[in-house]
Amino acid sequence: MGIYEFSVYNMILPTLFIFTLGIAYRLSRYLFLFKRAPQPVWRRTSPLHKVLALIRAFIFPIWASIKRTKITFVTGIFLLHFLGVIPLLFLLSHHIAWWSYYFPPYSLLRPLAIPTSATSSALTVTSPVTPTSTMSQSFVNTIWGPLTVILNGDILAIIAIIGTAFKLLEKFPKKFKENLSRVRIGDFTALILLLVILVSGYMATHHLPSSDIDTYKNVLGIHILASEVLVMLLPFTKFFHFVFSYWYGKLHEAYEMWRRGL
Repeated sequence: MGIYEFSVYNMILPTLFIFTLGIAYRLSRYLFLFKRAPQPVWRRTSPLHKVLALIRAFIFPIWASIKRTKITFVTGIFLLHFLGVIPLLFLLSHHIAWWSYYFPPYSLLRPLAIPTSATSSALTVTSPVTPTSTMSQSFVNTIWGPLTVILNGDILAIIAIIGTAFKLLEKFPKKFKENLSRVRIGDFTALILLLVILVSGYMATHHLPSSDIDTYKNVLGIHILASEVLVMLLPFTKFFHFVFSYWYGKLHEAYEMWRRGL
């Protein structure tokens, strides 16, 4: 059994099981270690005020990050997350096919799929005619139009790789030179895994380093297996903060602003 077969046929269920246990552990900490503070008197506010409070809750930390650490914002939040990992994970055409296989309703996002390479996306812009196909879906046409020259797997992967590499290089002096305890080894593990996922995914897409089927399956297997390991570790890394804590925390913050009429 090769690494591809192992990752596809043997690791899916263990990954989901360990991920679920990790999420349950983190949520239980929220529930059982929560210290209830004195609650303010509920103040009535208008629906518009509630909407503005919700927007402020999400926008303020982003704006504070821009003002405080511009480079970290550009490389971490913007390049790594907004322009890199998030669209690659959820909108890359290959990934939409994968998500749809395990969760059929996800196929509703197929019209938003972005092409895997700059070559295929360039056809969308440069092709003088609409391709004729017997398939139920279009060949190179996409809702993104000319944006696919930039909005494609190649460009987004390179952007995410740059962002991940910068975050790694940024953390090394903080950990080993400044000796900050808040920078944990687990942070390096998650970023290294993410870098492996991005690089191996890029290589698999372009059939690198060789086009023979065995090499392709091994590279793709590394990509899938590294993704599964990261998913298992996700609840115990700082990525969990972005995936859950940030969104939950901001919604809770907005709720508190509604209560206090701020």
